[in-house]
Amino acid sequence: MKKFLSLLFAVLLMAPVSLWLLGSMNGNTDNTVGQGFPMPEASLLLDKEYYRAVEGWFRNALPMGRPMQRINHWLDYHLFDTTSSKTVHIGTHGWLYPARTVPESDESTVSDEAGRRLFLDLHAVEKITAAAGRRFVFAAVPAKAAIYPEYIGSGNTLGTHSIYRTLIESQNRHPLSGFVDLETPLKKAKLGGVDVYNKRSKLWNCAGAAAAAERILEAQRLSRPAAAARPNPGCPPPDTILYRQILGETPREVRPAVSSHVSGPHSVLGPKAIIYGDAYLNQLMPFLTHAFKGMEVIDSSLETTFGGRMIASDGDMVLLECGGDHLRRLHLDLESLYAAAKKRFQGVIKRDIALETATPVSRCALDATENGLEIRSSGPEAFFALPALPGSTGSVFRMLKLAFSPDHPGSVSILIHPDAGGAIRKTPGHGSRDLIVPLPFADRIAIQINPSEHPGVFILESAQLFSFYGTSPASVRNASRQSDAGGDIYSGISIRPTETPPARTKTSPDIKTKPRARAAAHPTDALPEITLTDIAEGRIFQRQGKSGDIAVTGTYSGAIGPVAARVISADDGAVMVPWTVVDDSPENGLFTGILHHVPQGGWYRLQVRSGLTPWVVEKGRNRWGVGMLVACIGQSNMREWFYTGKEHLPAATLMLHRGGEWVPPGRIGNGALALGNRLTAALKIPIGLLDYSVNGTGLTAKAEWGKGFWLDTGPDSIYRRLIDGVNAAGGSVETVLWMQGEADAARGTVSREEYRQALERFVNDQIRVDIRNGSSRSHLPFLMIPLVKRPTGRDRSCQWIRDAQMDALKTIAECHLAAISMDLENRGRQHLTAASYTTLGIRTAQTILYLLDKVPYHRGPFVRNVTRPSAQTIDIEIEHRGGTDFTPWTDITGFEVLVDGQQQAIDSVSRQNGHTIRIELEEQVPRTIRVRYLYGAHPDTDHPVRDNSDLRLPLEPFSINTRYPEGADI
Repeated sequence: MKKFLSLLFAVLLMAPVSLWLLGSMNGNTDNTVGQGFPMPEASLLLDKEYYRAVEGWFRNALPMGRPMQRINHWLDYHLFDTTSSKTVHIGTHGWLYPARTVPESDESTVSDEAGRRLFLDLHAVEKITAAAGRRFVFAAVPAKAAIYPEYIGSGNTLGTHSIYRTLIESQNRHPLSGFVDLETPLKKAKLGGVDVYNKRSKLWNCAGAAAAAERILEAQRLSRPAAAARPNPGCPPPDTILYRQILGETPREVRPAVSSHVSGPHSVLGPKAIIYGDAYLNQLMPFLTHAFKGMEVIDSSLETTFGGRMIASDGDMVLLECGGDHLRRLHLDLESLYAAAKKRFQGVIKRDIALETATPVSRCALDATENGLEIRSSGPEAFFALPALPGSTGSVFRMLKLAFSPDHPGSVSILIHPDAGGAIRKTPGHGSRDLIVPLPFADRIAIQINPSEHPGVFILESAQLFSFYGTSPASVRNASRQSDAGGDIYSGISIRPTETPPARTKTSPDIKTKPRARAAAHPTDALPEITLTDIAEGRIFQRQGKSGDIAVTGTYSGAIGPVAARVISADDGAVMVPWTVVDDSPENGLFTGILHHVPQGGWYRLQVRSGLTPWVVEKGRNRWGVGMLVACIGQSNMREWFYTGKEHLPAATLMLHRGGEWVPPGRIGNGALALGNRLTAALKIPIGLLDYSVNGTGLTAKAEWGKGFWLDTGPDSIYRRLIDGVNAAGGSVETVLWMQGEADAARGTVSREEYRQALERFVNDQIRVDIRNGSSRSHLPFLMIPLVKRPTGRDRSCQWIRDAQMDALKTIAECHLAAISMDLENRGRQHLTAASYTTLGIRTAQTILYLLDKVPYHRGPFVRNVTRPSAQTIDIEIEHRGGTDFTPWTDITGFEVLVDGQQQAIDSVSRQNGHTIRIELEEQVPRTIRVRYLYGAHPDTDHPVRDNSDLRLPLEPFSINTRYPEGADI
């Protein structure tokens, strides 16, 4: 028997190679898994994607591949209490918990800081909401491990310290009026013999949701019928997320039932609620609807920011629900909340802070001007201090509002003492220059501000202290919100009549119009000595038009005199910008100014000198330039632009920006080098490519695979890393390039409409708010490469994402097709070959040049019409953009013909003339048919249609209905 099993094992081991050699596996040339066994090549032996492709072939090609894999996972769990899933932790008695990575040594400190900061933000949300006449309720759902710690087991990595625990501790010290404790009722229900979490579920069950709903309604003193606490048929069954993950199956979608509870049943007399939350709402909603006369439910997985919409919507109460293990991702947009509520504020005292009382702390100089406080900053080490302010108390909550000038570059860092949470970083958004900073609970608060990580001259237009008195409005039981004419919502609430102002509210006329007096140079003063803070090597400033403004800064000592700067060519020393005064009177040992209208080009060097000693020139050594910046974002196929292929040498004026620093490119990265080389050759300016794509990242929370998702705007998110990188590069780019979609297509839970709407929010509400438009177009151009071929993907979900991306080209202003990738060759399960990335780089460069009116076209041919000369013949009329003809003439692949969803056999596809493709069917089909090209996850592109232009651009995918003999129905 042992010999037989050994022989069987040897046969199975040798079968793949043997069958490939015999041709049974039909080895395919593009090393994908959709058409045949991946052909081995010497260059692939060390490529993990090749071995994943082989694994994928076995899983998809062998009849029992997937069932056997599920059986293996089932046995691992049920017999051995183990799993290969990194997202699930198996406790004792088969209990399943969401897994966490092993915590770092400082995780407790990080959680404390994040929890305290979040708690202050929640206080700010409550006070802003209450001042606008709404009631705010916050419910944090304790995770499964908090309710059932006894089944976690030993050696676990779930940890006990979290942001949730810090919130609970903070609530005990400085309570939120609208905070609802859900841990106590859940534990009481558990002690009463009720299971509030199921053994294999990730979310609470109906019994847990019922206990939580009862506590929420009691806390808000809302009516509740006796039967409301019992599970009812409208409550969904327990989720199977964790169990399906350990079986290797795609988890079924669990999301708030936004539509099913909006229409009822609802109370006639109850308040109207705006409810924002995650998947826990799915079980919670059936136990809440009876207490409200109306509800609007907002899914946090689709709208990831809790902002002004919650107040702008018509409602009496705002309920924010968040799972305790998701608190780190909870993003509260205080600025948009303030903007939506400020016109309705009641019970709020606002006082201006006299800006002339601000004092420099380090490496900056201040001037009170008629436009505000002018700050000459040397960069990230420059700080100035506001006068000491009163902190928040149990009866008065305070916030600081800062307003900077429009198009403020970079992020503002704010240090608050006593608050050990580190610097608060905020980026002024376009359209809203206000920054809201909640003040900690303390008698006096010291505040220091760094205006930007970049050197320059900045304007703080105003600083104001807001004091919110009283608590949330009285309960809205059985009554809707009163109109503005109905009286002050703070009627009956004790409000302190006076408060000592923090500083003078207005500057005096002489100070308002006159800068601070500066000491004149004395004949006996030492000669000035200046030191230039050189520009980073290889930095590229984003041009505005055909020039850019450059910040010049450094140290100054000795007799005070004007400082001038000039720009010379790094190659031959030619003067590009003559001597120009940038700071007429240095102050505090610092000179800072702006050198305007530096012409595009490079490489350059900077020089400075004092007007008192013009013969002494301080020379910068680093090379820099003014040119174009392109932000490259998405997931792995975008990242591979920078890491696949060694066929190109980088141009001399091409630079990369990653991790917040400028780095010279090497020979690796065909896509990036092809794009950058083409642009710098055509435009004769430096090109900077910002490399901030992240492998495995989705657009929406439903496509979260552990690497993050782009709609997440939290402080540790991949999106925040992008914005920090852009700010480090100057805060402005000329183009954003997006190549993404694989993660959202993989699970099949993101519909076409959801992806399009998410992409619209991502572009309009995030990218174009947080990144300044460096182009000359009306909006920051957003260029998109639709989803690539996915050999192991599913047709429907892949097509959803691709169609949504093409839809967005029409619904988002200045959103353009960068390039089509469907005709290019794959390597492995989802990535492209090095040559394919080169092609994409060249095609994308053509699109950018087209938007600059440098080339006449950038897209390939498209289908104008489909007709049927006969019941067996289909003619496809195409229109060229850059070419006049196409190839191949025969054996064209990629077309499909369907009748009622069933594919029809195609006899041939060939060229009829330079504008017509003819499809001959094997049989006559005298009915309505659908013709489509390059459809699904992995269409046949052995012989795709390409035009005869220099770029050999592909025919764009399409899907058209046509009737015989009337013609097409497009």
